[in-house]
Amino acid sequence: MIFDRPLSADERRVSVRRLALYNLVNGGSYVCVGETIMVLVAVRLGCPDAVSAAIGTMLYVGFAALPLGRLAAARWGAARSAGGFWVLRNGFAMLLPAAALWGTRHPVLTAATVLFASFGFYGCRAAGVVLHGPLVGDATDPGERGAVLGRLGAMFYAGMLAGLGGVLWTLHRSDSFGALAAVIAIGSTLGVWSSWFLARVHETSELRDGARKPVLADLHEILSNRSFKRLVAACCSLNLAAMLVQPASVIVLKRGYGATDLQAMVFAASSSVACALGSWFNGPLARRYGPRKEMIAAYLGTLGLALFWVLLPDGSAASHGVGLGALWVAGFFTLGLTKIVMENSIGHYSISVVEPRLRVSASAVLYTAMGAISGLVGLSLASVLMAVASAGGATDAPGPAALAAYRTYFTALLVVLAPLVVFVWRVIPLPEEVRRRLHHHHHAH
Repeated sequence: MIFDRPLSADERRVSVRRLALYNLVNGGSYVCVGETIMVLVAVRLGCPDAVSAAIGTMLYVGFAALPLGRLAAARWGAARSAGGFWVLRNGFAMLLPAAALWGTRHPVLTAATVLFASFGFYGCRAAGVVLHGPLVGDATDPGERGAVLGRLGAMFYAGMLAGLGGVLWTLHRSDSFGALAAVIAIGSTLGVWSSWFLARVHETSELRDGARKPVLADLHEILSNRSFKRLVAACCSLNLAAMLVQPASVIVLKRGYGATDLQAMVFAASSSVACALGSWFNGPLARRYGPRKEMIAAYLGTLGLALFWVLLPDGSAASHGVGLGALWVAGFFTLGLTKIVMENSIGHYSISVVEPRLRVSASAVLYTAMGAISGLVGLSLASVLMAVASAGGATDAPGPAALAAYRTYFTALLVVLAPLVVFVWRVIPLPEEVRRRLHHHHHAH
């Protein structure tokens, strides 16, 4: 419901509860239709590594659809619009298994269908997510924002872990493509259900009215905000690193170490556990360190994950020892931590650094910039570097030759990404971060 006044305490609590239920059900949905499953489908259908790597960049290329979120919010409000885009998102997910209809006789059409489905999925996700932050901003006070974001994230990953149990059971029962298709169908159904909770979140008319204003007027005010401009540069760097490292981690496990779909999902489960724990403890971390330091930690953690794959020894998923298996778990656990810390810190900072009336426009500007810059750059880099890796033997049978090619890929990433840490470092601390630092300095003396 849209109110022409600030939300009351009871209305804010109802909104947070509905957002929590949405996150819980959506978490179960995402584990069935998200990036890991998409990569597994692409690999199973015989798509080239460049296509599998490109799926990870679609999360950001899909930000091209962000203006649709703003246009819809101007007409129907943020909550109803976000719910509608979530229904469309899950419709696109169902196109993924449909790519198998082309068979092996039409590999180009198969790859095109996979990429179109992933782009539509992430495009609708972007149009909906751009409205999520403003809704959270309406439902929270500044002092509780970090803790609420953490609780909402914890609900998402609790749902994800519950859904993961079902996915692992399904893949254990059957290693067929039909099993993957069934997982996606169930996930899409859950995603549509989650949209019902999202569409019923309360909001103020400021979000709708702000979305109706000419974007150029808001754009001038937003871009005159020095803190926001530095946030855009940092987010582009953070997301570029994530899109180049995270999907490739699944690819190297599958095509370098020869993991089955079930094994890949088991090791990816440690990422979900890390995300759940990271979300749950986000409140205390955000209060103590602030979103700027969290962003820096997330970026350094992503670089550490790339270095991890460079240094990891040869082996096989079919006959790995306890030590190698433990290292895989640690690597994917780190992947989860960096992912959730990055998401929460960006969300916390972006809704704290602009006025409430500008939140929809600022969110659209931020995610559009990330899509245009990190998305397109990441798509180009991922395609080129994975093509080079494939030429070096990465598409041959799993083993030392394939792993050597992937190490070349991750080494090149470190060279490209390491200098970009300066953009994350230059993020301006929020006023409460400065006050906290002065308070600690005073007590230290």
